[in-house]
Amino acid sequence: MNQTFAQKAIARAAGMKRVRVGEIVNVRPDVALSHDNSAAIARIFRRLGVERVRHPERLAITLDHAVPAPTTLHATNHAEIRAFAAEQGVTHFFEAGRGICHQVVSEEALVWPGQLILGADSHTTHFGWLGAFGAGVGRSEMAAIWATGELWLRAPASIRIELTGQLRAGVTAKDLALWILRLLGEDRAAYQAIEFGGPGVSSLSIESRMVLPNMMAEAGAKSAYLPPDERVFAWLAERLSRRTGRPLAECLAQLQASALYPDPDASYSARLDIHLDDLEPMVARPHSPANVVPLSEVRGRPIQQAFLGTCTNGRLEDLAAAAAVFRANGRVHRVARGARLLVIPASDQVLQAALKAGYIQTFVEAGAMIGTPGCGPCMGNHMGVPAVGEVTISTGNRNFRGRMGTKESEIYLASPAVVAASAILGRIAAPEEVNGRTQRSQRRGRKAEGSDQWSVIRDQTEIHRPIVSSSHRPDIQGAKGRVWKYGDHVNTDVIFPGKYTYTLREPSEWAKHALEDLDPEFAANVQPGDIIVAGRNWGCGSSREQAVGCLKAAGVRIIIAKSFARIYYRNAVNNGLLPIVCPDAVDAIEPGEEVIVDVEQGLIHCKAGAFAFPPLSPALQAIIEAGGLIPMLKANNC
Repeated sequence: MNQTFAQKAIARAAGMKRVRVGEIVNVRPDVALSHDNSAAIARIFRRLGVERVRHPERLAITLDHAVPAPTTLHATNHAEIRAFAAEQGVTHFFEAGRGICHQVVSEEALVWPGQLILGADSHTTHFGWLGAFGAGVGRSEMAAIWATGELWLRAPASIRIELTGQLRAGVTAKDLALWILRLLGEDRAAYQAIEFGGPGVSSLSIESRMVLPNMMAEAGAKSAYLPPDERVFAWLAERLSRRTGRPLAECLAQLQASALYPDPDASYSARLDIHLDDLEPMVARPHSPANVVPLSEVRGRPIQQAFLGTCTNGRLEDLAAAAAVFRANGRVHRVARGARLLVIPASDQVLQAALKAGYIQTFVEAGAMIGTPGCGPCMGNHMGVPAVGEVTISTGNRNFRGRMGTKESEIYLASPAVVAASAILGRIAAPEEVNGRTQRSQRRGRKAEGSDQWSVIRDQTEIHRPIVSSSHRPDIQGAKGRVWKYGDHVNTDVIFPGKYTYTLREPSEWAKHALEDLDPEFAANVQPGDIIVAGRNWGCGSSREQAVGCLKAAGVRIIIAKSFARIYYRNAVNNGLLPIVCPDAVDAIEPGEEVIVDVEQGLIHCKAGAFAFPPLSPALQAIIEAGGLIPMLKANNC
């Protein structure tokens, strides 16, 4: 007993009865998800010398991040993926235009309650909406899953979020997600799972539930879970029956039998009680999804672009809410002069339903641009890229500097109705302002008034510990290097901009753009052996492995930080780049000074003195000693 959902799901996937928080086990994911990054994963896979994917029936590959292909390089990337999928017999391959991976896999009912899905995408937390364990991993890890069918995972501690009441009119699950990010910040859930519960969950629609676990990746969560109920089972059963041709009742029974629920006496690292009826519309300001304030505090900010879509808010419910703002009082409001609106449905099924309901017609009459189902401008490598100095309001999940392709622009995050109203008025606005009314007075959430229940039961947050080993590789022992020092929450979008993700293939090319949107001097002046020293949550954001590879290619071998984002930490270990957690050393080290890292003794020597750091687990130590996950697997013949 006293197992959380995360513990139960990991134990099942590992073939064990139970796991302890912090225990590292090998799991066999039920589904392995990838998208436009599949060509790069395939190249890593082939380096292992393996001819065939171990379980092609478990792969789900979707072309969605740059569709239609905007350049020859993107088109070549897609062509390689198509060829690989055909060669390997990947039946769950979805062409460009089918939609965003998380939406498509949900619509196809490829993931069931209680199952474990690992995806080469940071928002794989999405699948918690249906009661599954979803976590993001790096490209090398996905290649390892293709080759072996398994991967190591550490069982996380869990944060319990209890929902009571129901959202009032005009307040959405997006506002709830943003409110939670305001409370948690960018890293309070780092390396932990989030578990939603309480009577408020059942008050949320199916599509609203998808928003919550998707956005929890922005708090650093490893996974996020909502308990599945009869509405979830019915939604999935209908789609599973349609896809497989099996009787609906049989599908329903199988889905119900697959579900897992936490034990009533499960232990949590923290609890948060949220009263849904006390929430109000929220907006995330630049340049963090956790930089959240009530809509009233940013109302009036001029915008040049509005974007309605993404895996967070590109579903039919979202398009309906936005269309209702545009079509009011018997007429369709136009997009404001000087502004533009881009609408991209999350999937072709959403597009067809929106066409049938008349929403697309409304958007076209309003002057919007309609895009092919996919990710669109969300990661800044395709369509909708803002100009320098422009402001975008988006229904997306991430607003880091440079996220949409231009570091000198600003991104605000909001609900679909607020994005629609802002497009009409050319400034951030509440929907009721479209008809000349002032914004309704909203009660502040209880946390703002000091009465929300946020209790830390005990701090079980896992610390990523580096290796101390006399058998460590010689190129790391006694490392001496000049320091480049940075602050908190440095994200992967500024370490390696998303616009290069599918067009630059060689590490030498990556190195030229390392830290481009954070420190333009770095790539031109970094020397082999230099060391990066950083604050909290280094490498938050996307799962893109080039954010590690670009630094390694530039000559960096060690990063010392107060803490690391979970996927970045995994990517560093799996690529043989040593991540060291040592907050005291970070505070003491000065930019530009030379430090010595004695791995054998576990000491960092700087001007201020010597600082000790503790060892990694033996499992991760073995990966580092081998030079990374792929070299280790290759040496062991997988």
